[in-house]
Amino acid sequence: MKLIIKDKEIVAGCQADNPKSQRQLYDKYCGLVLGTCLRYLPVQADAEDAAQEIFIKIFTKISKLKDPTTLPAWIKTTATNTLLDILKSKTQKKKQLLVPIKDQNIANIDTSDEEFLIQDSQCDIPASTLLKFVQELPTGYRTVFNLCAIDGYSSTDAAKILGTTPNTIR
Repeated sequence: MKLIIKDKEIVAGCQADNPKSQRQLYDKYCGLVLGTCLRYLPVQADAEDAAQEIFIKIFTKISKLKDPTTLPAWIKTTATNTLLDILKSKTQKKKQLLVPIKDQNIANIDTSDEEFLIQDSQCDIPASTLLKFVQELPTGYRTVFNLCAIDGYSSTDAAKILGTTPNTIR
């Protein structure tokens, strides 16, 4: 029988710098973080490096988390902000500006990490196939697709995040 530890206990342990709690947080949310990284960074090694960077930020900033019930959304926001920073540094030469998501947008983030499947009367696309297609998109298109189609931002909100116009996003 597997013991289920609540986020509140994990957060309290992480805030006390307990390595066991940090491992529990990592084990519980590694899939969510790595999945998000793979959507933004198509190279597996880059995604894994980003995931490691994200967990370092999570462990160093978890003391600022006031409400443990928002942990999944807070982790997703931290991951997205870190990924946008990485993309910004990679595209700085191209003068494409990416701006981190503000913390007040936490409520807008879907925290489910279930495998998604597009289903309609004409097609069934497994998540692995869709992920492959998303990874093949150029960086700008991939970023907009992730923000709008997967993370649920409107074109207006995505434009604000990326520092551009809604028409450009559309």
